[in-house]
Amino acid sequence: MLRFITLFIFVAFLLVACNSSKKLKSPIAEERYSIPEFPMDWVGHYEGTLYIHTPNRETNEVIMQLIINTPNAEGYFPWTIIYGENDVRKYGIEVINANSGHYRANEYNSIEMDAFLIDNHFISHFSVMGNDLIVSYEKTNLGITALFYISNLKSSVETGGEIIAQDTIPTVTVYPIQVFQKTLLKKKE
Repeated sequence: MLRFITLFIFVAFLLVACNSSKKLKSPIAEERYSIPEFPMDWVGHYEGTLYIHTPNRETNEVIMQLIINTPNAEGYFPWTIIYGENDVRKYGIEVINANSGHYRANEYNSIEMDAFLIDNHFISHFSVMGNDLIVSYEKTNLGITALFYISNLKSSVETGGEIIAQDTIPTVTVYPIQVFQKTLLKKKE
C-alpha cells in the first residue's frame, strides 16, 4: 500500500509541475528544429511511402499523400489523405482551443474525432470497427512524419488485479499491436 501512496504523490507532483505557468519546450524538439505554428505552418502538399508492418514481419507499402490547406469558409483546415491513387479521405480540422492544443477532425459524415497538439505532435486516439488506433503526425525540417499504431480490441489481455501482501494491484489491460505504419511525407514543390 505504501508503494501506491508514494506513486500517487509522485503523479500528483508531476501534474502540478505540468500545470505550472512557466511553459517549457522539449530540449529534444528544439535541437531538431524550430517548432512550427499549427496548423498554418503545416499547410502544403506532402507525399511519401507508407510502410505497413505486421508482427509476422511482413511489410507492405503504398504511396501516401497529405494535403493541408488554409481554412475554408466554415473555418476548417481541409486535411486530405490519399492512399495510392484512388483512396481519398477528406477531413476538416477545427480549432477548438489552440492554447490547450485541442482540435477536432471532422469527417463530414457525422464522425468527429478530437485530436491534440502536444510538443509538435498532432495526435488522435480512437476506436473503430473493433480496432484501437493511435495516430501521430509530427512536422520537422524534413517534412511530416506519420505513425499509426493499430490494435484489435478483441485481442486484449488483462493482467494484475490481485492482492499481493497488502497491496492491491490494479488491473491492466494490454492491447497487442497488430499493425504499425510509418512514413516521412516530404513537401512537394
